[in-house]
Amino acid sequence: LGMAYARYEVRTKINANINKALYIFEDEEISFNLEPEGIIPSDDPYVYRFSVSNFNASKQSDVDLSYTIKMRTTTNLPITIKLYRNELYTSPGATNIFGGAVSQQDDDNTWYRLYTASGEYTMNYNTRVTDVYTIVIDFPASYASNTTYANSIESIEIMLDSKQIV
Repeated sequence: LGMAYARYEVRTKINANINKALYIFEDEEISFNLEPEGIIPSDDPYVYRFSVSNFNASKQSDVDLSYTIKMRTTTNLPITIKLYRNELYTSPGATNIFGGAVSQQDDDNTWYRLYTASGEYTMNYNTRVTDVYTIVIDFPASYASNTTYANSIESIEIMLDSKQIV
């Protein structure tokens, strides 16, 4: 079997208004944090886009790959999170691929919410594949008058776990 490599790209300019682009070339976990300027209560959702590809400008995977997506957030803000794959979240019938969040505690006794996408996604080596994901975060404006969440920061980490299909 051939060997593949992974790459994480922070800066990207794509017409699809994508915030991050991830390139899968190896069976490993990639993670990144959304670093918004701040999430404040709003009637408008916060929308972030990222893409996952099996190729970049100079390389293409030479093995079939599969990957899963998880998201881990702190429990500081009462936000709701939805994830959409290859579709506009505003389209009628758009499907949120996150189920409900599961609460978990780490070794430092910090609580997190863990969201897991509903499937494992594949990319064949002989086809250039790009999946575009849209994260929609709601923090209702009704919390604007509640000082409980003033100056609270929410960590939102996206984890992509890929493996070679044998």
